[in-house]
Amino acid sequence: MSPTPLNEFNVVTKDSSRVEILFGYCYPSTYRAGMTGLALHIFYATLNSRDDTSCERYFRYDTSSPSHSVESNRPLKDNHIVGFSLTYEEDIINLIQMLEHGNIPVVVKKRDKNDPIVIVGGPVVSANPEPFVNFIDAFVIGDGDLIVHDIVDAIKDSDSREEAMTRLSELSGLYVPTKPKSSVSRNIISDLNSLPYPTTQIIPDVPEGSHLESVFGRSFLLEVTRGCGHSCRFCLIGHICRPRRTRSLKRLKELINLGREDTPTSKVSMIGSSLGDLDGLEELVCWTVEQGLKVSVPSLRADSVTKSLLDCLVMSGQRTLTIAPESGSTRMRNLMGKGLDDTDIDNAVEVAKEAGYSSLKLYFIIGLPEETDEDVRATVDMITKIGKTSGLKVTASVNPFIPKAQTRWEREPQPPIAEIRRKIQIIEKGVKGTSRVTVETLDPRNARIQAALSLGDRSLGPVIRQASEYGGLGGWRRAEKETKIPLFSIANDAERLKGQLPWSFLSK
Repeated sequence: MSPTPLNEFNVVTKDSSRVEILFGYCYPSTYRAGMTGLALHIFYATLNSRDDTSCERYFRYDTSSPSHSVESNRPLKDNHIVGFSLTYEEDIINLIQMLEHGNIPVVVKKRDKNDPIVIVGGPVVSANPEPFVNFIDAFVIGDGDLIVHDIVDAIKDSDSREEAMTRLSELSGLYVPTKPKSSVSRNIISDLNSLPYPTTQIIPDVPEGSHLESVFGRSFLLEVTRGCGHSCRFCLIGHICRPRRTRSLKRLKELINLGREDTPTSKVSMIGSSLGDLDGLEELVCWTVEQGLKVSVPSLRADSVTKSLLDCLVMSGQRTLTIAPESGSTRMRNLMGKGLDDTDIDNAVEVAKEAGYSSLKLYFIIGLPEETDEDVRATVDMITKIGKTSGLKVTASVNPFIPKAQTRWEREPQPPIAEIRRKIQIIEKGVKGTSRVTVETLDPRNARIQAALSLGDRSLGPVIRQASEYGGLGGWRRAEKETKIPLFSIANDAERLKGQLPWSFLSK
């Protein structure tokens, strides 16, 4: 698809000759995905609030060039700092390709005083930065908005690249591989109310349904909570973003009022893990609707769903309820720490039907530790039962278990690809013929790559570099063969993870 000229509201463009620091904020995927991410809006507003800094955006796909900014066409290489958010492991390929497009040496050792300092944050590297150290100057571990000003100041006040790297290595929660430390702490913001929040957010001025439109549509993004208090054994966010923190209802209402003034939209998209755990979520949603605004919320825990909450969401225009049973088996839900029973899930579905929802999105995982075929068939039974009795359109997203660094299942092997495919087929065949039910799955090969990049060490650098030259699934296979680095066997090699883990230097 060829790039489309962008029209946007609330863009900030500064005269680069009147600032000291040029910051290139990069999202290594599509424009649509990047503009949906809250991190982009937070860092864009925070950096441009500084008189001495100009922050402009770069995307891998759907803009005029991955190496020229959306705002002023500024070349990526002209920035003093190039910052990436890495949300999905496989996007490391897009990150490397963006550096290449921008004529920035991909390998850290080949950069000199004329090259930008490349910094990466996000959940992927907060869990385990080691597979990517060949390509990245510094990693932000944890909440980047806590130290973004310190990063800019350290680089601005340095007379050389070497001095800048030394200053960065001294910051809390900054991991500089060329300046190793015995341990690196994670930045955690304890009070969300104290954080500045962007109420003037960029909105793409595109037709509804455009491939450039945010996933949430034209809406104001409101971070309600950060982190999760449940710590399910498989879940990355539940481990690296602890503890769960929330903004007060008073502050959230203030932000909504400011957002409707500063951002041209009549919809609020509430962001947060386990949002249903928020005391007063129902009050917040219903109050927002009373202000004449539409509301959308992400996946809700089934045991947090109430009729009055869903009534307000339906009134605001939301028609799809998303919940994550994770498994149809009570045994597996207990084993993974999900803490839901069948009555919680049944009640959520019934309440959605009564409230006037038209569809359900259900998330499941297969290939979990200790899972049996009986557990998989329990998932089939749950999907078919809901499909037959709810009267709603049901989409079941069934994804392979991906062991993640720093979770309680970090040492658990991922099943062989053939086994994952077999279990997916059990579900697909089991629900076949059930009207209004659709099954979506992730290719097990992608799951295997994601797991390897989450669990691997710095020896993966060459295979990552080679795969970036080819792209696609075939590119990973070809890179594995050429480098002789067994990428596809890492995740199901339990022996490999019995010793010290590559990310053990990150303090929890």
